[in-house]
Amino acid sequence: MLYLAELSKPIGFAKSSLQLLAKQQQDNTWVAVNEESITLEGRIAQEAGRFKDGSLVLAEISGNRQVARISEAARQLVTYLQNFSQLQLRARSQEEEIEVWKQSLTFQAHELTRREMELAAQEEEVQRLYEQYKSVEEDRKLLDSLKEELAAQQAYLAEQQRLIGEQREALNRQRQELEAQLQEARSSRLGEAEAAQLQALMQQLQESLHPAGDPLALLQSLKSQVQQQQDHFNQEIAQLEQERQQAHAQQEELDRDYHAWRERCAAWWGSQRSLEQSQAEWHARQGSLRAYQEQLQRILQQLQSQESLYQKAYRLVQEYDFIVDGSSNGGSGASGSAISVEELAALVSQLRRDYEQRAAQVSQQRAELEQNRQTLRELQERLATASPEERFDIELDIDYAQSACSALEEALLPQEKNLQREYEELARQEARLRQLQNQAAAPVQVDIGPILEQIGSQKQELLQEKSRLQTLVHQLESSLPFQQEQLARQQQELQQQWQQLQQEEGSLRARTQAMAETWGRLNHLQATLYPERDRWAELAEQLAQLEAELAQYQERGSTASAHVQQVQSLLAALTQR
Repeated sequence: MLYLAELSKPIGFAKSSLQLLAKQQQDNTWVAVNEESITLEGRIAQEAGRFKDGSLVLAEISGNRQVARISEAARQLVTYLQNFSQLQLRARSQEEEIEVWKQSLTFQAHELTRREMELAAQEEEVQRLYEQYKSVEEDRKLLDSLKEELAAQQAYLAEQQRLIGEQREALNRQRQELEAQLQEARSSRLGEAEAAQLQALMQQLQESLHPAGDPLALLQSLKSQVQQQQDHFNQEIAQLEQERQQAHAQQEELDRDYHAWRERCAAWWGSQRSLEQSQAEWHARQGSLRAYQEQLQRILQQLQSQESLYQKAYRLVQEYDFIVDGSSNGGSGASGSAISVEELAALVSQLRRDYEQRAAQVSQQRAELEQNRQTLRELQERLATASPEERFDIELDIDYAQSACSALEEALLPQEKNLQREYEELARQEARLRQLQNQAAAPVQVDIGPILEQIGSQKQELLQEKSRLQTLVHQLESSLPFQQEQLARQQQELQQQWQQLQQEEGSLRARTQAMAETWGRLNHLQATLYPERDRWAELAEQLAQLEAELAQYQERGSTASAHVQQVQSLLAALTQR
């Protein structure tokens, strides 16, 4: 089972031990443990010599509490922390999405309530239109009844005209007979019986010229009703035109408001894209900060290793006379002391272990860099086929991977240079060792001045890199919180503006629907009122024509009545002779 432990290396001859801190479960989760420390022996104790006292290591421990393998835990912990940070970022992003969903559901609930109110208003409008339709139907029925009555009057007038024509013909015949009788009467005097008969005929003719009913009065009544209906339709049409003018003004205002709303929406989307770009830059800078912090931590570890190596070399100069420091900063050691092959071999072995440890670290960082590059390529491939909802998270991961790659590349460059110098120094010392081994002469002196100078030069370079990284970290740590606060404030402002735009959109939709209903109602009224007005106008024209014909009929009747009276006077005069 895999454990996280702290390595304890006591001073003296005591053995190293591991203090167990946590263990890994089967589901790859970690739980804290409180167990006794485990003493390291044999090969595992030698492997533990590569680590410093207090280092965190990963140890594989069997069921009988035997340590099978130990490895450095710092890299694994950094990976776990990076994954945990990414999970926190995703969780925060999901929380923001959930909040947006909540706001969307609240807006949809308000929208449903508004739609219910609109449906209720539409039901009232439909009821009002139905009542108006019933009123129009009643007017149509009244028009149909008036048409029927007018047809009956026209039939009655046609019958009267036919009777008048027959009476006119009879009157003409009687007039001709009277004229013939008058001709006879001029030559001879009428008898009383003949005069009485002529008076009776003239009286019948006079009565036939004056019918009992008064068709003109009935016609005037119909004209009055038709005029009332025409006045009613004219008032409705005038009100319709006024409502159409108001509707045109409201439609123009609605179009202006909709155009302004679209411009505000375009401006909001521009601000939203700018905010997303700023957020991506902030996440990229945050990833750069983490990478710089990790790189600074590695620089500090390297400085500690350099200082430890320098102290060991300095102790060699102080403890052994055959090891001298020939550099300009070195002490006055015994310049002529000799060095044995065994001790030079120990020095070379120490240099080789340091070189292998440094090479393993560089190789591990190079493998991590290659893994990050592979992850970056996979993310770029996913971005090409991602949906709009996934693009934002993938772009953030790409920014973080790019920052990590850049930081690792910047950290690897000076380390590879230092590693190359250490390799050259190791090769030089190995060559000296081989030379000493091939010689049978007495021990010679070993000058480690170049090694100390190289260590000092590397330390100076690391200090400069440390200063540069500390400056970058300080700048990012001081600017990121302020930028985050600005982004949060901008996001809150954009959310408020979006809610306001959503409310305005709902209002515009309601107004658009109301305008559509208004135009539908006005068009329906226009399609109903104008044909009805034309029909009533046609009916009025027909009544006027009928009135003119009736006046002509009455005028002809009056003329015939006057002629009858003249004939009656003539008969009376003839009777008196």
